[in-house]
Amino acid sequence: MTLEQLEAFIAIAREGSVRAAAKVLNKTQPTVSAGIKKLEGELNVQLFNRDSYRVALTEEGEALYTRALMISDQVEQFKIISKGMQIGIEPKISMAIDSLCPLGFLLKIIEKFNKEFEQTKLEIDFEVLGGAEEKLLNKESDIVITPFLEDYSNIDIQKICDIKLLPVGMTCLVKQSETDCQTFVRIPQIVVKNSAKESKSQIGYGINECSRQWLISDHMIKKELILNGFGWGYLEASSVINEVNDGKLSVINSVNIKPKSIPLYLCRSNKHALGPVATELWEFITQQCENFSCDYRSATTD
Repeated sequence: MTLEQLEAFIAIAREGSVRAAAKVLNKTQPTVSAGIKKLEGELNVQLFNRDSYRVALTEEGEALYTRALMISDQVEQFKIISKGMQIGIEPKISMAIDSLCPLGFLLKIIEKFNKEFEQTKLEIDFEVLGGAEEKLLNKESDIVITPFLEDYSNIDIQKICDIKLLPVGMTCLVKQSETDCQTFVRIPQIVVKNSAKESKSQIGYGINECSRQWLISDHMIKKELILNGFGWGYLEASSVINEVNDGKLSVINSVNIKPKSIPLYLCRSNKHALGPVATELWEFITQQCENFSCDYRSATTD
């Protein structure tokens, strides 16, 4: 079986005749006929019913036609990727994104990538604290989005916006704290630990020293634990705005526990040049930085 035979199979099925298929394929009718007969012989399956003027797929032909279309599409993708490689387009781009990155900002980036860079594979790692920077410095990621940086000397940075972290808990727990100042000493603070492998500290950001901590490795589980009343913790504002507005969660604003604002950065290594797709993506994200603002006024108490 050859690609030419598959192309003939698909063309005949679409055009309804060998003659029309030959015209589309820019081949002679006998050549197309011979190719399809050879294919049927190799498969030991009759692909077309030739009893009428317009040839039609048999039941077996219908099933194989769907597969043939999938193979044809994969071949086209293979050609697109190989052509891209010839002009330097990267086969893969890796990003490391801190889990505090607002979802709305991330979705704009993914939408851009999905529309314009289908020949390049996108790999995203979600990290905590020093994890994203570590991926960049270890050459494991091309582009990084994170609030947490230490080694500025090896990184080009662009500020995206200031993100707000809200200390939240179940409304009943927060209301109780108004009359009982020891509430947030007794119940645990849910903290996501540092994902950096080489970090000396595994403790998360925004620790309240008066509270006991539960260390976990996932922001989604952290939110679910807080929603179910197992503790309180800091979460990025846009990720909990609906729950706060619905009254499921309340923002804590006490002497020792308050909302925090931290800058979010777009980062790349200044020691390695980005490829053409990564460069275009970087420029797009930079433009989004200029237009993006984090407005959390409806979810705050200050």
